[in-house]
Amino acid sequence: MIKFAQDINKMNIDEIKEFIVDSFFTHIIENKSFKQQELNDIHKLLIAHKVFDYVSIIMSYIAINNYRQGARYYQTLSLLNDAKYLANSSDSLLAQKINTFCIGLIEYFEKNIDIASNLIKASLYIKLGEDNKRFDEEILKYKQKIENQNVKKAIAATPPSFVSSEIKDDALLALLQVGRTIAVETNIDSLLTIIAQQIQQALNADRCTVFLLDDEHNELWSKVALGLEMQEIRFPASKGLAGHVALTGETINIKNAYESEYFNKEIDVQTGYTTKNILCMPIRNLSHQIVGVFQVLNKFEGDFTQKDEDLLIAIGSSAGIALENANLFEKQKKLIEEQKTLFSSFIDTLSASIDARDKITSGHSRRVMMYACLICDVVKLSEEEKETIKNASLLHDIGKIGIKDSVLQKEGKLTSEEYEHIKEHVRLTHSILSRVYFSKNFKEVNQIASSHHEKYDGTGYFKGLKGEEIPLGGRILAVSDVFDAITSKRHYRDKMNIKDALDIMIEGKNKHFDENLVNAFFNISVYDILKVITSELNCDFDDEKSLLKEFNLNDLYAIVLKEKLDFKEQKLVEIFNKFYHYNK
Repeated sequence: MIKFAQDINKMNIDEIKEFIVDSFFTHIIENKSFKQQELNDIHKLLIAHKVFDYVSIIMSYIAINNYRQGARYYQTLSLLNDAKYLANSSDSLLAQKINTFCIGLIEYFEKNIDIASNLIKASLYIKLGEDNKRFDEEILKYKQKIENQNVKKAIAATPPSFVSSEIKDDALLALLQVGRTIAVETNIDSLLTIIAQQIQQALNADRCTVFLLDDEHNELWSKVALGLEMQEIRFPASKGLAGHVALTGETINIKNAYESEYFNKEIDVQTGYTTKNILCMPIRNLSHQIVGVFQVLNKFEGDFTQKDEDLLIAIGSSAGIALENANLFEKQKKLIEEQKTLFSSFIDTLSASIDARDKITSGHSRRVMMYACLICDVVKLSEEEKETIKNASLLHDIGKIGIKDSVLQKEGKLTSEEYEHIKEHVRLTHSILSRVYFSKNFKEVNQIASSHHEKYDGTGYFKGLKGEEIPLGGRILAVSDVFDAITSKRHYRDKMNIKDALDIMIEGKNKHFDENLVNAFFNISVYDILKVITSELNCDFDDEKSLLKEFNLNDLYAIVLKEKLDFKEQKLVEIFNKFYHYNK
């Protein structure tokens, strides 16, 4: 567990993330309070780094902390719902898991035991991979704690007739309360789970499935069938009991499944399950259109009654609206992903058009992009900043479309006139990209792409920018562009040996390049550098991966300057040179 530093700015982002994850167990699970200023400082720093998944988590913590210090229930839920939006929009399973648990925790503090239990169960459905076991073990303990509450024991000890009435009253209240929870849930799987669990408990039934109607394929589907271990269920909307209800809009209450014409006995034969009674009801949206079907099996005490049907109706409209909203949200996410793919394809096509002009320099833009992304990782830029620089890298030479073939492909030294002509490609890049619409997230692409020939001392082109006047992305591209140029074959020369190439990079500090970015570049592993250099070639050096990852460019430079090498150093140089000159 990392202790909170007196000065939060002394902690790097990875230390802060570790602190946040550990705090889930030491503060949230163990019911300990944070210092409010501590949370506020972390919140500000995470926003500055644009790490929005962790912003969501810290907002969930702030909500719990505020509640423990006297904040009102609805104020707390409002903050948790804001955190939920960030968790969903950043597609962070960790943030979603913690947020769902925290909402359940508040419901538990409010003595809404059923809702709390279901939300905490729902958090267990969100899987995190390797880290999941640690979270699930603690959450399961909390779930058991809730299930063992005195309220549950008291109900269990009450005479049956009173229990039945009490459960129904509590269930109706719980179903009305859960409306506020499902109304803000946008993850379709979590929503289906919450609704199914609520219905199962409210109706005191063994199993519940919530089917959604897929109009496009005329199918019913669900990923949640409580009581069964299964993946997605999908079948024609004209088949079975659920299909009949979806088509006709009828509510069907079957007291003896085996006497019903709608029930398919083969399902029980295949599963070994015995279906006794069934309640099946359509789910409608605001327009009264059927969007799905509730199917509840085997009431524990007697048959499903009119009151049970009323309970389903009580949440039917809320569930229908929530499910439709979640479906729309999923479609919107899919549309955004398709737009991202289209944009990426557009960028790749433009980049490929540059390569098509000259086979010798083919792959240059992609290698520059790969180097730039490696530098972004070292200096810990956000994914959004990295994506912008990635796109700028691929487009940085698009202006070469306007350069004459005779100059672009000339074998030999350029004349002063030819050199001035080829320099125009940067201005052309700026001109071309200024005509392309970039979304708000990528508005810096043009400025970064057209500043890759600016120099830190102000002697570059085309604007003659100096120092930090040059966009950070442009300074990263300058390092990446030059290194790839001098370590690649050109019409008028072969690639430089690695010592001379690294000499140029070091000599260019605070002249051509930002010194901090050269230092960051030299911290990249030899393995990652070789992966970029050989990215256009069919070679494999994974057998040497462990050795190559042990050294970075700083180490390699120090080694090539030495007169005598030990065995490991000699091996490194041999492997590097073998693949560095692989295309010869």
